[in-house]
Amino acid sequence: MNDKNYFGIGFKNDFGGYEIRNKYSKICLGKKDISTIKNSSDSLRIFEGFFDFLSFKNLENELEKEPSDYLILNSVSMIHNIKSSLGNYEKVELYFDNDEAGNRAVEIIRNENQNAEDCRILYSDFKDLNDCMIHKNPLSERQVKQRRR
Repeated sequence: MNDKNYFGIGFKNDFGGYEIRNKYSKICLGKKDISTIKNSSDSLRIFEGFFDFLSFKNLENELEKEPSDYLILNSVSMIHNIKSSLGNYEKVELYFDNDEAGNRAVEIIRNENQNAEDCRILYSDFKDLNDCMIHKNPLSERQVKQRRR
């Protein structure tokens, strides 16, 4: 575009739009919505963003967690769109950012579902689950550059 190359990773949301992420921006092509992954489970794990979900999937076996249904908000502003679906689950695990928006999201969901578990204790010293994984498994700058080739 205009003699410049742009790149990002895109994830389809439930409305058919794409959540596009790269180092510099977070945008949505099409209508903004949540992204769900259904596994016919009676438990649900909710993530603020896709990178936290992907980080969790890398840790899932280590944490001895069984697969569940997954819901990625793609923005905490989408939290009001999911409240009615929480009653379908016996167990709800929350993996939000350690910030004021994450605190509000946990409070909103706990008001709807008393079985909701705040799982941020796993990464309490970090901004979010992805930040925790990056700091616990750092790659040298040289390794990162080699992977990009």
